[in-house]
Amino acid sequence: MATSYQARVDLVMDHVRRHLDEDLPLADLAAVANFSPFHFHRIFRASTGETVADFVRRARLERAVQLMQTAPQRPLTSIAAETGFATPSDFARVFRRQYGRTPSSWDRRSRLDAQPDLTDNAAQLAPGFVPCARIVRRPALRIFYHRVRNPWQGNTLATGFRALTEHLDAAGDDWRARRLVGLSWESAKATDVANLVYDLGFVFDAASPPPPSILNHDGEQPFGWHRFDSTDAVEVRCPSLPAVAVTWEHLYTEWLPSSPYEPNDQPAMKRFHRLPTTFTPDDWLVDCSIGLRPRRP
Repeated sequence: MATSYQARVDLVMDHVRRHLDEDLPLADLAAVANFSPFHFHRIFRASTGETVADFVRRARLERAVQLMQTAPQRPLTSIAAETGFATPSDFARVFRRQYGRTPSSWDRRSRLDAQPDLTDNAAQLAPGFVPCARIVRRPALRIFYHRVRNPWQGNTLATGFRALTEHLDAAGDDWRARRLVGLSWESAKATDVANLVYDLGFVFDAASPPPPSILNHDGEQPFGWHRFDSTDAVEVRCPSLPAVAVTWEHLYTEWLPSSPYEPNDQPAMKRFHRLPTTFTPDDWLVDCSIGLRPRRP
């Protein structure tokens, strides 16, 4: 099977997010992609617009900010250690470079950026919608996905969905009988819009092997597999994309901080109840889902 440069970059990005608390030197990450460090550094930067080191710092910062916001009582030293910063001062330096302030000066409830608080505009975004959170047990998942870059611009999500379904059609897979999910790894708080990625994928039975033909792809299309363990999750049913925006804001800034939980290391997930055709704001009926774990000290 031929593996594209882009697929190898994506493989390393996923590896980084799953091992934030470990040392992640360039040589080790290049080995994950089966490239020399020099060659991999050039490919990664050409593909993502940032260096490998910059991406590692960003991934660590995104996770740290998420934990700070959703677990307001957790000490900064605990969060810095979990997200792979060598020392609390190293974390403080990266945080201040991004936000122009120290992490200890943030109350963890106000917004870090200049974007408006979505809850202030809830009536305009989703009239009459009130997020109703419930805790569910999510089974182990295996997902065949297509990675969409800059997903919220133009028709990129619809284009990505078409690429995914055309690939599965060519492999002879009945994707219409599968559950579609969308995975968000990154936070707009710490990521430029141009660097955001979104994984659209279909759920496959975790116990049975996938059809071999699905694996036989080449070229530059970024396809891949995710495997996630079973987890408790908080979910909200959303009838539109504006409702999704309101829900994420509610879960991360209100529900999680007041709960005994914090997000685990799985990506935020949208579980589609109908297959979208255009991905326009009203073409969504999804459960917004965040994997949970008990809050750590």
